[in-house]
Amino acid sequence: MNAKWVVALVLGLHGVDAFSPLHNFGARLGLRGSHEATSRTRANLCTSLKAQMDKTSAVGWMGRPGSVVSEVEHVGKSKDARMSSSGTLQLDGANIRYDYLPGDSPAIVFLPALNQTRHGAKSTALKTWCRRQGRSFLVADYYGMGQSSGEYKDGCVSRWSKDTAGLIDWLHKEHAHSGVVLVGAGVGGWVMLHAARMRPDLVKGLVGVAADPDFTEAVVLPALSSDVKAKIEREGIAEIEWGGKPYTLSKKLIEDGRKMILLNGGPASIEVDCPVRLIQGLGDEEIPPERSLQLSECLKSRNVVVTYVKAGGHTLEDDEDDFRRIYSAIEELEHQNARKNWMRSMINAV
Repeated sequence: MNAKWVVALVLGLHGVDAFSPLHNFGARLGLRGSHEATSRTRANLCTSLKAQMDKTSAVGWMGRPGSVVSEVEHVGKSKDARMSSSGTLQLDGANIRYDYLPGDSPAIVFLPALNQTRHGAKSTALKTWCRRQGRSFLVADYYGMGQSSGEYKDGCVSRWSKDTAGLIDWLHKEHAHSGVVLVGAGVGGWVMLHAARMRPDLVKGLVGVAADPDFTEAVVLPALSSDVKAKIEREGIAEIEWGGKPYTLSKKLIEDGRKMILLNGGPASIEVDCPVRLIQGLGDEEIPPERSLQLSECLKSRNVVVTYVKAGGHTLEDDEDDFRRIYSAIEELEHQNARKNWMRSMINAV
């Protein structure tokens, strides 16, 4: 295989015109012309390409079907038969309760919405999908929620973000996961952004479902009555109605939220470089839909796609199509990571 045309193929896959002049790029790789490519270089290229193609067919994250779980670890067993396990992880003096499903890397980590436990509709649907796909999955109760320790009034975005970073570390060290894709719903979308900044090398992609960073300061607080604000200040917590649903809002969440604001820095101010997919309902009764565009502009990553659902509300879990959009977003990130890894291996081989 002509080394120059291998470079052209790689560039073409990367969106560069494969028939444009390659002199400058080839010079950086040490290629002076097609006649100088040695037989050893050609052999190495072919060997690398074959190995990568074999890996693509064998490793779930590189391309499905072909999950390591279904073909190696669970030969003769249905992927639907794999069971998740529940456990407790100690993080910063607290017991964080989680459900973990073993499978392929990167692990899919779901971050629930405000006032939600790890057993919600999105979490259940995602875990079922991951089981059928041979993917690894993790979800945990936030500090102060569900079966995790702590009082709800002490829970906040900074605490939940640090705990999420700790869970990512645990997946990497104890289960040898090469990375994670974070799926955040509502406040989980706020948490996932901070966690991605804390662990940039391990977070391979983000999927936000009605993500609402800065919602306490920018959206909810200005709309609260003076009586509710006074109760929060006096008692540290209050029940409110927002978007037609009851929520518990704490003083800690509000005050901590001021320190965790992300959307006030302007274009490309959020240090997140991984691919991001944002799914937002145009009928969102809690968060203005245009905030997804604002978030997209603030992200440093150029690989950001915003999907608007015309009839979608805030929860985006009314029918199967809502869940399919999440699955499709994860698969799209998978394909992009696979192509990126393949291109890197081909360039290194050249």
